[in-house]
Amino acid sequence: MIDFRYHLVSLVAVFIALAVGIVLGAGPLREGLSTTLEGEVSQLREERVSLREDVDEARRLADAREEGLHRTGSRAVSGTLTGARVGLVVLPGADRDPLDDLRERLQDAGAQVALTVDVDARWDVEPLPADRAELLATLAASLSEPEPADGGGPTFPSILAAALAGADETGQLGAWLVALDDLAEADLVDVTWDEPADGTVRDRRPPDGLVVVAGGLAAEAGDPTAEAEDADALAHRIDLAAALAALEVPTVVTGTGTESRPALGPDGGPDALDPFLAAVRQDRELSGELSTVDDLEGVSGRIATVLALAWETRDRAGHYGLGRLAQAPVPVVPPVRADLDVGVPPETGSTDGAPAPPPAEDGAVQDGTVEDGATEAPVP
Repeated sequence: MIDFRYHLVSLVAVFIALAVGIVLGAGPLREGLSTTLEGEVSQLREERVSLREDVDEARRLADAREEGLHRTGSRAVSGTLTGARVGLVVLPGADRDPLDDLRERLQDAGAQVALTVDVDARWDVEPLPADRAELLATLAASLSEPEPADGGGPTFPSILAAALAGADETGQLGAWLVALDDLAEADLVDVTWDEPADGTVRDRRPPDGLVVVAGGLAAEAGDPTAEAEDADALAHRIDLAAALAALEVPTVVTGTGTESRPALGPDGGPDALDPFLAAVRQDRELSGELSTVDDLEGVSGRIATVLALAWETRDRAGHYGLGRLAQAPVPVVPPVRADLDVGVPPETGSTDGAPAPPPAEDGAVQDGTVEDGATEAPVP
């Protein structure tokens, strides 16, 4: 049985240990411990100051680069799209901040932004409401729209693509204009034409090329409902891209994120790449027909968009920016043309000024061939 002496000895031991700790802490150990802690705190402060200076310097250099691109960008794109009529297709969730500067860059290239089509967020609602299915069936009768991939009836992406391409059915002159108006009346799109200041002349020809501005596909991981909605939205966007490719419309698909939210690594920022752009680049057929630019938020991305569209009108697709499968940050500048000659390829065997293929890596394209199991990246 534990007696009183056991408790007394235990209490004395505890107090002796406490006293020894106090004496050591206030004496021989105090100076060494304090010096060590002060040194570590001072080192952390110096590292923080150094990192802040590095960030400030990087920001200063980035601002200087942007300013330089602003000053030289107009000269770089000048004359590359002379006489072209360009349409902007803005998908739901897209970042609209770069659009004004993009329009200026297109005008610097000699193009006219003929119309802007804002697609409503309800465009990918499934299943199709009865009134929408009826509208699409009616419009399909007067348009030469591509057959949907699933072999079913007309879809909104196929009808929209046919309308943007001016693909009238035989004997249905101007049906594409009616289709755009009907889609606008159904609140599926908002169409804005570039009208002259005096409002007297209304040029309603189909655009010679399109810039599709993507965005809005960023479901939070672990949210099944949001992920399912994003999957449906992505499927509709891929259908739109496939329809535009089938109709041979010169098209550049753009996105944002790789410059403003860089994810460093060997993949060149995979987490920031828009899923729609990633799907186009990974598809063997689409990547050879459509061009992509993944950093529209930056000046270099907007310049790349203009130059990529110029190459698209010359039947050369390429993929640019900072994300996965990008061939280069920007294309090389194509030859200046006195006027746009859409759909006419370069002379046989000519590669002057053509975008260069990306350097070969494991699973990458080299000399137009694809290694087993690799994803084909287009070689212009």
